[in-house]
Amino acid sequence: MNIASTNPRIRVLIVVFSCALAIFLSYFGVRNAVATYYLNLDTRAGYERAAALEPGNARNWFLLGRSFLYDFEQPDPQRAVPSLRKAVALDPYSAEALLDLAAAYDGQGDTADARQAFLAAQRVYPLSADVAWSYGNFLLRQDQQDAAFREIRKAVELEPKRAAEAFSRALRAQPDANVVLDKAMPQSAAVYLPILRLLSDVGDLDNAQIVWSRLIASRHTEPISEMVFYINALIQQRRVAGATRAWNEAVSIMQNPPPPDPAGSLLWDGGFESGYAGGGFSWHFSPATSDVQISFDQSEKHSGERSLRILFNGHRNISFEDACHDIAPEPGKMYLLSAWVKTQTSEEVHGTQPWKQIQLTWVAPPGAGFGSVCVKRNMSDMPGSDIQGAAWLDDISMVPVNEDSPKP
Repeated sequence: MNIASTNPRIRVLIVVFSCALAIFLSYFGVRNAVATYYLNLDTRAGYERAAALEPGNARNWFLLGRSFLYDFEQPDPQRAVPSLRKAVALDPYSAEALLDLAAAYDGQGDTADARQAFLAAQRVYPLSADVAWSYGNFLLRQDQQDAAFREIRKAVELEPKRAAEAFSRALRAQPDANVVLDKAMPQSAAVYLPILRLLSDVGDLDNAQIVWSRLIASRHTEPISEMVFYINALIQQRRVAGATRAWNEAVSIMQNPPPPDPAGSLLWDGGFESGYAGGGFSWHFSPATSDVQISFDQSEKHSGERSLRILFNGHRNISFEDACHDIAPEPGKMYLLSAWVKTQTSEEVHGTQPWKQIQLTWVAPPGAGFGSVCVKRNMSDMPGSDIQGAAWLDDISMVPVNEDSPKP
């Protein structure tokens, strides 16, 4: 049955209703578009206008409250509170708005209401790292250390990238690093490593040693490159004994450790099997310059899987001393340095030469507890000495020997 076609009055009413509905929807559509325009201005005046146009939109009040709370030049928590309260009333499940409301209450000294807002945010989003972090810092300012550390620990568990900042803040409240690590930090390598880097960077190596011991005790395998910064810091401060011990400990938990070196050798990974170079007690060199390229080479080796190749480009007569290894010798001790070398050209021998072992002895001078072993080529005073070619080194060791041992 077609009512509209049989009753003119109903047909007119339907038309009028449709027009009224269209006008109504158009009004709200235009108002929403205008409010969005003002919101996108990203100014306080824009937020105020958007909130006036759409007072039922929680985000308008939230952004207006934040504009007062986080004003760069003159923050005003007192004026932020009413807007944030409206935002929470309209959207009580917004942890973001609740956190800002808590911060606004805290900023005006209303710690009781701030605590209630933090707890409400926790109920809304119990697994939020931001909520746990903000509430933990609030409790820390209230000198409620144990409760604060529990929240900070939860935040770091949820987001380990917060570890360094969390440790630093907790250490200011509790100067005993062991207490902070026990109560405020999860026990994991993912947490220890950023803390260790922070402490190494600022030179706090005493506390870094505490963190390091826990990292090693965790027995979690790590790439040596993720741990070497601490050892570098020890070397820079000439804590040679500590650096040597830490290096051996790092090697013990490194991923894919190389075969062991000869007993007592001062040189680590003399066969270059780890493929690592650059820090701690490892080989270090610049991979490439205009004159020399240094790299690991799997196509040529005396034993194992690779050797170290030094390629001279022949551009000029150079003095080379760039492939080095730090050592911690015992003063007065005699050492035998041994290496296998293959060359295509050298200062002493020209042309391609097969692998040949080179040995020499060296006695560490008194007081020489730290030094370097380097591959060296002196600049020649002969014309036409623009060296070109390659040298390979492998199976290098530096072991202690008795002074009455036969000289090589």
